[in-house]
Amino acid sequence: MILVRNLLPQLSGNKIWVIGIWGCLFLMSCDSLKKVPTDNEPKTEVPEDLGEIQGGKVYNPETGKYENPIDRGSDVDTISWTDTPLEEVPPITSDGNLPDGTSTKPGMDPGQTMDMYDVAICLPFLGNRFKEYENDIDDKSMLAINFYSGVKMAFDDLSFKGIRLNVDVMDTEASDAKMNSLLQTSELFEAEIIIGPVTTNNLKKTAAFAKKNKKVLISPLNPNDKITSGNPYFVQTNPSLESHCQAITKHALDNHAASEIVLLVRDKGAEKNRLKYFQDAQKTYKGSDSVDPLKEFVVRDNSSDLRDLDLMPLIQQGKTTVFIVPSWSNENFIYALMRKISLVKGPNKVIVYGMPQWREYTRIDFDYYERLNLHISSNTDYDIYDASVRNFRERYFDRFGMTPAEDAIIGYDLMMYFGEMVSKHGTSFPQKIDGESAKLLHSKLDFQPVQRTVNIENLDAVDFYENKLVNILKFEDYHFQSTK
Repeated sequence: MILVRNLLPQLSGNKIWVIGIWGCLFLMSCDSLKKVPTDNEPKTEVPEDLGEIQGGKVYNPETGKYENPIDRGSDVDTISWTDTPLEEVPPITSDGNLPDGTSTKPGMDPGQTMDMYDVAICLPFLGNRFKEYENDIDDKSMLAINFYSGVKMAFDDLSFKGIRLNVDVMDTEASDAKMNSLLQTSELFEAEIIIGPVTTNNLKKTAAFAKKNKKVLISPLNPNDKITSGNPYFVQTNPSLESHCQAITKHALDNHAASEIVLLVRDKGAEKNRLKYFQDAQKTYKGSDSVDPLKEFVVRDNSSDLRDLDLMPLIQQGKTTVFIVPSWSNENFIYALMRKISLVKGPNKVIVYGMPQWREYTRIDFDYYERLNLHISSNTDYDIYDASVRNFRERYFDRFGMTPAEDAIIGYDLMMYFGEMVSKHGTSFPQKIDGESAKLLHSKLDFQPVQRTVNIENLDAVDFYENKLVNILKFEDYHFQSTK
């Protein structure tokens, strides 16, 4: 049985979860989260009457339909909901026992396999911000809601594969205090696998907990690679900034001479620090520490339209100029920069590499993206017309009455991947994913061990595992598409 527990505070019974958060999942349109278009798909109208949530049926991938368990002639794992407010969960005592003397399950030995695995999912649903009488959901809740809706789809498919998971779902509320409380519950102590949380502080606390108790911790969304060290139980699925910079550098050098590349940043400490990632990436690419560094240009003009910025000396006449711009916190700056480059480039070809956040910008004229051959790094790369992606989107719409947000596809992919890995390899699967690439709906995965600290006693010691696969997308025909 797949048990999904609701530890959200109670407001009129199960209203926050069933009426509030899942009501939001059913009724909100993905179009409210405006992004740069990635395809030419028509908008899908969301039916007004979506009916009752059917929790008793599960998806059969063999038939492509949702079926009652009895239809299959055998017992089927189902998802049931229970209400256990956090305040009613007894605290864990210092000796690892509950107050009634019941022992909590210790961390598993590496490689141990079981018939069923306990999984704890900790996400910022932000149920504490739900306005009951206004039926209002905080926009920031949608990341967790979308991600978990994809996870729920994966539960069905894993169930039909015979993979048994006992799942507890908890709301971290993006709060340090709430996370501290959750880390004292039996659900976290008994879990073999923890998925989440998202915020950096909460993730650091949970990583320390997982390391101490030898529990696999999967970070599904946070790209910060400074969370933990000496922790072979920590798996980071969202590539770090350094990995993005390495991927951009490789793609640029694969297609252009180093002499054509200009690294351009604002006169901000954080942005200037990123230059080292690109310079180091070029040394790795060339296989030498003695290569000439890539050209760097620091923008010191703070005016809103960059009126005093002179980019003309950077434009290579009769050649291609490649600008790499690792900046994203100020959309107005990117808009002014793209406009400035477009004005001075003349008949010369210019290519701009930007960051994944540029995909979320809403004020920039997309003509600049097209004219300047914009490329961005991304942790996703999928074609909505691909048969497997289209099948998932249709199933998702049949179940939830709306097209899936990107986070829903990622949630499905990661739950399927890690569910199959733990079933195959037991809790030692982090050591098995090293070098084992996987092609999922949203992207490929390429996990590699990260070794930043030197352990004299164990030179093979791993700080954590990170998915290093970063895609490069090109803006062409007014949407982002794969460069493959």
